[in-house]
Amino acid sequence: MLQDGVVRRLGGRTELKVDVRIIAATNKDPVESVKQGVFREDLYYRLNVFSFTMPPLRVRKGDIPLLAEAFIGEFAGKYDRPAQGLSAEAREALGSA
Repeated sequence: MLQDGVVRRLGGRTELKVDVRIIAATNKDPVESVKQGVFREDLYYRLNVFSFTMPPLRVRKGDIPLLAEAFIGEFAGKYDRPAQGLSAEAREALGSA
């Protein structure tokens, strides 16, 4: 499917043309996984059309309050509650006061 853009339903006889985009993420180094033989090289090259590396949150501590505020706003809207944001104590607890 990744190569041809065609699938066949389980038990089906006709092929269906599909147009999909696949987003894949990992916390492992895919190149190293290919070298170790735990990840298929052909699959890696089909998935690796566009890639970027995002540092972990432990390196981007300033992003933590931004993410927390975004989640607060999202869930406040979902549950029809007022979004009050993070208190100074909460920011301090997150290590980003």
